[in-house]
Amino acid sequence: MSLLIFLVCFAALDARAVEVGDSAPDWTLADASGGKLDYFQDARGKVSVLLFWATWCPFCRSLMPHLQEAANFYRDAPVRFYALNVWEENDPVRYMKDRGYTFRLLLSAEAVAAKYGVKGTPGLFVIGKDHRVLYKRSPGTDDFEVELLVNEAIHGALAAD
Repeated sequence: MSLLIFLVCFAALDARAVEVGDSAPDWTLADASGGKLDYFQDARGKVSVLLFWATWCPFCRSLMPHLQEAANFYRDAPVRFYALNVWEENDPVRYMKDRGYTFRLLLSAEAVAAKYGVKGTPGLFVIGKDHRVLYKRSPGTDDFEVELLVNEAIHGALAAD
């Protein structure tokens, strides 16, 4: 891990972590096409899944296919999947394209990670239509359990209408 990544991670240690039930912080980030995405505006009236990730993260590489399955399943539902790239050393655009991931890719999301209290990758949240956190991945949770819990949170949020 480079010194810069270590310092960024260390600087985020004092940030208050966003917890289930909290209001999700708003953010605006550059996307892979050079545009800007305002999260609250884009996710208005939708459930959203936020993945804080990096190409070098083995846990992210393992988790992303499971999230893509969920994204495929909810393709026609009011659900958005966002891949917020953090602490990157490689090419996240190429990585996602080569693997066929369809999440909305957002770049240089370190400041947003700090807002959410994300100290490492992967950070994963499910946010309800009311912008409240419905699910937050606990460290050490295996991919299958995460997939079940994410789907449960999304399904519950969609059924609440």
